[in-house]
Amino acid sequence: MINAIIVDDEQMAIKALRGLIEEKFEELCITGEANNVPDAVRLIQKLKPQVVFLDVEMPEYNGFDLLDFFQVEQIDFQIVFVTAYSQYSLQAFEISATDYLLKPVRIEHMARAIEKIKKNIPKNLSYQVLKENLQEENESEQKIILHTAENIFVIKLSDIYYLEAQGSYTKFITHSHKDLLISKKISDFSFLEENMFFFRTHRSYIVNLQKIIRIDKKEYTIELVNQQSVYLAQERKKSLLDKLQMLT
Repeated sequence: MINAIIVDDEQMAIKALRGLIEEKFEELCITGEANNVPDAVRLIQKLKPQVVFLDVEMPEYNGFDLLDFFQVEQIDFQIVFVTAYSQYSLQAFEISATDYLLKPVRIEHMARAIEKIKKNIPKNLSYQVLKENLQEENESEQKIILHTAENIFVIKLSDIYYLEAQGSYTKFITHSHKDLLISKKISDFSFLEENMFFFRTHRSYIVNLQKIIRIDKKEYTIELVNQQSVYLAQERKKSLLDKLQMLT
């Protein structure tokens, strides 16, 4: 049994989430509720939950402020953020590898979050990166967490040259760490296209537009600053030129 608490300033939202969990997900046990961050801090210290379902937008203190009440090493619980944030803002959650649920919460999304909870992946690093990304106004300076077979890397988006699909894997070609092979499909990183500096040039490539130095319109290839080239799908050329125009 996984013990959890719900933190939300709206009692109806708590009731809805609790009802969903109690009806559909017997592996979770809701042991407490809080309507604000200070009460949540006291509840966490008292009940020691394994999971905190945390609303983002609350008065006085928002959900992210909860992290300020604990030292990084004290965060031995997992957080699933519950949010009504826009798609643009969700990018910060995605690149920080942080679990979140969109309101109203759907059964399949809760099931996805619980599967991640069961893996018990340490989240301290993710929460720190998420907080930094939300405070960083320059999109290219935001960071992404990448898990390889042996290590966890935190790299700036500006450090990435491009992503290349390799079957069920994706290769990140970067400046600082060279090539990183990630056991996810390139479609799992489609959220990067929400960032103004990344563009899907081909079904197998997502490119950092800041790294382009030349586009060969005849051969449909793109040369990058690391002297490597990637393919440009013919039907993507106009969209690419339009996005590059927006950056100038």
